[in-house]
Amino acid sequence: MTLQAYGDSWTEGQGSDYEHELSLTDREDKKVFRNEHSWVKSLSNKLGICHVNHGISGNANNKIFNAIVNDIKNGRVTSNDFVVIMWSSSLRDNVPFLPDGEWITWSVKHLLNEPHKFINSHATENESYDDFFTKYKELFICEMFNQNYYNIVNQNYIIFLQKLFNHYNIKYMMCDSFESMLVNLNKKDDITHLIDTSKYWSFGKKTFRDFLNDTNRLDVWEFQDEDFMIRPTQHPNKEGYLLMAKELYNFIDKNNLI
Repeated sequence: MTLQAYGDSWTEGQGSDYEHELSLTDREDKKVFRNEHSWVKSLSNKLGICHVNHGISGNANNKIFNAIVNDIKNGRVTSNDFVVIMWSSSLRDNVPFLPDGEWITWSVKHLLNEPHKFINSHATENESYDDFFTKYKELFICEMFNQNYYNIVNQNYIIFLQKLFNHYNIKYMMCDSFESMLVNLNKKDDITHLIDTSKYWSFGKKTFRDFLNDTNRLDVWEFQDEDFMIRPTQHPNKEGYLLMAKELYNFIDKNNLI
């Protein structure tokens, strides 16, 4: 059996050792170093199986979703594997109601603290278009943004993959990294009764950022300062990833997922 892990930077292992990562200029060297200290590597050691870390820094949920579907269709993930999905921020998805390639921002905290990174994220050779798009983005953020769009999309991601895993007899579990997949879900759009929450760590209750915040420890974070709970860009360090691996292992063991 092989542990196949999908996610973003929190799965890749970014933040393991910030100073050492800065010294690594080669992307592949950095990825190898991060994997060595990731929750993926630690969890595979606890389970006594090998692993493949598919985590990609900056990954969006629609990319995670499609990568898993393609790997199953192409036989790269089979019933001999155990899949763990650690979802990213919903706001990274490309959206059909903006021009091709446009997305919102890295996270909700980024949107709240640094809205200019969305509003001014475009630059073309057409000054008139850029002026229009900047004004439109301001309108979008102030009057049009709707979290429930993402709630509907994310429920479909989860349910589709759970059904696909069951069809192929693939063992799996899911969890949220630093943002919840569902926030203030409207009752009329609620189809969570179709989600198998026994295979979803702390579904609707907390993210792994919440889990680490609850420890109230500075020594589990990439940046250890007084803003550790609210910093927009924040990853666990090696100690944080070890705690996450232990929590994931306990959930897997308790629910007999393997």
